[in-house]
Amino acid sequence: MSFIKILSNLFSKKNQKYKYFENKIGYKFLNSNYLTEALTHRSTSNQEGINYERLEFIGDAIIDLTVSIWLFNKYSKSDEGILTKKRASLVNKNFLSMLGHKLNIIDLIIVDAGVNLNDTKVSDNISADAYEALAGAIYLDGGYKNASKFIKNTLCIYENMTIEDTNYKGQLIEYCHKNELSNPQFEILQSHGPDHNKTFIVSVEIGNMNQTWEGMGLTKKFAEQQGAKNALKYLLSI
Repeated sequence: MSFIKILSNLFSKKNQKYKYFENKIGYKFLNSNYLTEALTHRSTSNQEGINYERLEFIGDAIIDLTVSIWLFNKYSKSDEGILTKKRASLVNKNFLSMLGHKLNIIDLIIVDAGVNLNDTKVSDNISADAYEALAGAIYLDGGYKNASKFIKNTLCIYENMTIEDTNYKGQLIEYCHKNELSNPQFEILQSHGPDHNKTFIVSVEIGNMNQTWEGMGLTKKFAEQQGAKNALKYLLSI
């Protein structure tokens, strides 16, 4: 097979991946260079020095604006403090990382071979950054209306999966200490899905209470927090 033929096949496969990804995010780029830039990590040694960091800067601002307006309209009776807290839970890096993983962004990232994408911390950081860059790319390619639609369809709809900066696990441990109960024990019951997009189900048990609570999330930490939240809800109601 000729070198030109090989390049042609690689280009065709890349286009197919991009086309599938565009269908997933609900936006087709007019200029595919924006999408390529949004998916290019700074570790690459391209001569132009193009990577997603500048788009990330724009995307961060667009996400903040869209989420702020969305929350303002949805929670018409909430004060500034509550709205700020809700926004913080939606735009933090951990939550954006989860969204990036849900979109399987990491599968499309153009990155130097020396970057270990199997390292959870590395892949989480890249997923969050690339999600912001993608929002910025859509804004520059198709304007605020399209960028806002993308953010609402891929971020705002998962509001119920945020923790809102509340440390339920810490609160549960404190409750147990105050009420002379054993420390809560957290155990992973199930995990399913590919390594970069697993769903975890965690159980929470406290001493001899003969009662367990469950939490579910795309990270162990989130699942534990959800389980602790459910345990507290029960304990405070009895």
